[in-house]
Amino acid sequence: MQGHLFLTGFMASGKSTVGRAVASRTGRTFVDLDDVVAARAGSSVSEIFANHGEAHFRGLERAVIEQLLLEPEPRIVALGGGALLLRSLRLRVLESATLVALRARPETLLQRAVQDGPTRPLLRSSADVELLLELRESSYAEAHAVLDADTLAPDDLATAAIGVWQRGAIAVAGGLASYTVEVTSGGAPERVAQVLGKPSQALLIIDGTVEQLYGAKYRSALDTAGVAFSQFVLTPGEEHKTPETIFKIWQHAQAAGVDRKSLVIGVGGGVATDIAGFAAATWLRGVPWVSVPTTLLGMVDASVGGKTAVDLAQAKNSVGAFWQPQRVVCDVSHLATEAPRGFRSGLAEVVKTALLGDADLLAQLESRADTLAADQTDFVREMVRRCIRVKASVVSRDPKELGLRAALNLGHTVGHALEACDGYGNLTHGEAVSLGLVAAMKLGAHFGVTDAALVRRVVDLLMRLGLPTDLTNQPLARAAELLGHDKKRGGKSVRFILSAKPGDFVFRDIPLVELQALTARLPEL
Repeated sequence: MQGHLFLTGFMASGKSTVGRAVASRTGRTFVDLDDVVAARAGSSVSEIFANHGEAHFRGLERAVIEQLLLEPEPRIVALGGGALLLRSLRLRVLESATLVALRARPETLLQRAVQDGPTRPLLRSSADVELLLELRESSYAEAHAVLDADTLAPDDLATAAIGVWQRGAIAVAGGLASYTVEVTSGGAPERVAQVLGKPSQALLIIDGTVEQLYGAKYRSALDTAGVAFSQFVLTPGEEHKTPETIFKIWQHAQAAGVDRKSLVIGVGGGVATDIAGFAAATWLRGVPWVSVPTTLLGMVDASVGGKTAVDLAQAKNSVGAFWQPQRVVCDVSHLATEAPRGFRSGLAEVVKTALLGDADLLAQLESRADTLAADQTDFVREMVRRCIRVKASVVSRDPKELGLRAALNLGHTVGHALEACDGYGNLTHGEAVSLGLVAAMKLGAHFGVTDAALVRRVVDLLMRLGLPTDLTNQPLARAAELLGHDKKRGGKSVRFILSAKPGDFVFRDIPLVELQALTARLPEL
């Protein structure tokens, strides 16, 4: 239970009652935000609204929340119903604390509010409740969990809230499509079965190699949970990430009677979860899905963001959709059976993520580079969590890659082109990203953005991690031709991501012709 536990939700949903119950059980300090604001202002909440207006009250709330976020001792905080309507503040809370929302029907909320007397300045009628609930629905959904305060008693709500707090999941904020990523060490099949709810059936899409290792455990967990399911086994490899595979899954879903109340479970590396997510996005115009990445690459990269796609010939991920999962479960114990080459490949995405948003992680990688292995469970688990946190922060601010999120493609422009040169049969994705990072660093130095010392630092780290860095013998001329297929191309330019320093990056629109010419002679730069 690291960090604070914040309870949000509509007024009269029971946040203070549940908060006090959690505090009593855990021995933590309980804080009622309204009481703190009133004490500092020397007036009741209703008096603050009447004399100074709602905007003034929200400012007082915000100041208290910002101070609480700096407090090192974890506390349980019951928030006012509108305390986190400012999205930038809500995202800060999601990133540094656990946020649980309580949900109840309008009639329940109004009944409770009437019982409380004239202390609810924004409530006058059932119409007020319904309007405010509709306006705030999306903001309340951006939480680590939403609990039903109609069907659960306060003690049960407290138990559920403590469970959410203990799991320490990472939230990806996307309005009504928000979800969490859990990073565990063991128990993934059972956890997946717990979070499915009650679908009419499940379609388990699983990588063939993973099926041999863990398939029986996932099938057993679904049987134990009483979830009917069918299974589709994917042929491993990027070369099978094609529209033809999606068509076969559609045929399977049709034969199995997968309906809109069904749910897709994708188990495997990034290829498997990309395929499963795209199948879920396109079957019956979209059914829910749960992602269970089993490789390091899948955990630190594909697990967050809802990017689902297949390749079209040499155009990587060119056919796809944004379709957010309902839940993601990353079990680092699965990495014990990942091939060493696959684990090393995933480290390229870890380096990329550290460069973008976690300078301390970059330094830790450098200190461990010569001995880093999948069986270093504690560090690997923390490494995965930190990468997911960086990506979740970016995706929460730009879910459809309209701006900031494009930064996550650092190293991917040239990397994707090199990966596609031989039909995805020579380089793994991570190896291609490693070469792409070298290219990005060289281009950054060429444009005066990246310091030469950082170029050497990154290349040295990649080499020590066992990743390729030598561009001399790579098919750069052919890769240059393929840059025209890059998803970041707009008109005659490609938006390229350059690293200024660890934790800082810039976008640069480079004319396609210039980028192709520079790519062809990268070893000279």
